[in-house]
Amino acid sequence: MSWSEEVALTLVHFIGDPELIRYLLAIAKPIHFLYLLDEARLFHESMRMTIKKRWALTKELSKQRKFHQMNSQVPVTCSLPFDNGMYKSSRKLMHSIRHFRPGFIRRKFQIYEEYCDDVDVELSQKIKTVNLIFDKGREGVSFRGSYLKKDIYECLSDNINEYSLSYDYFESPYILVEIWKNEGCKGWNRYNNRRYTFKEDTRIILQEIMD
Repeated sequence: MSWSEEVALTLVHFIGDPELIRYLLAIAKPIHFLYLLDEARLFHESMRMTIKKRWALTKELSKQRKFHQMNSQVPVTCSLPFDNGMYKSSRKLMHSIRHFRPGFIRRKFQIYEEYCDDVDVELSQKIKTVNLIFDKGREGVSFRGSYLKKDIYECLSDNINEYSLSYDYFESPYILVEIWKNEGCKGWNRYNNRRYTFKEDTRIILQEIMD
């Protein structure tokens, strides 16, 4: 039940006039919205930390020789109260998000019987691909094959830097992946015109870096 519905049902017991209730709600809604906006602003500001305050905390810990409590990896200009672990995780997350740029991760899509085009990968397979890019285990090594992580990062950097102002989908650097789906007696199909979902069990391999 929404806030307006809850207020309307409450007022019915005291006023009973639907038209009067609509009139009162028209006045109350903007006031309630501003109240929620102020509350949200105060909450988010409370989570922030100014550069001056972070410098003061750093100096105080240094003065007390509590170096083990200092977060050496967190820049003084960071506005959130991060420790080293949280800051490292946030940087990894932000770096991962950049790989979701439209057109950066593509696969072969069958247009005609003997013709395939490179198209943007579905979100479900894009998530799997990004996880494999950062995977340090056997699956990550199998996915990357002869390529290194730095090769993918350089391709992403070129994609962002070269085409940030005049983006051209057909000319921008990208990575090409193969998606293998077990089709039972049909064997493993990699080039097709199907769309993959989150529930499907697929295997992804880095085919080529198109830089």
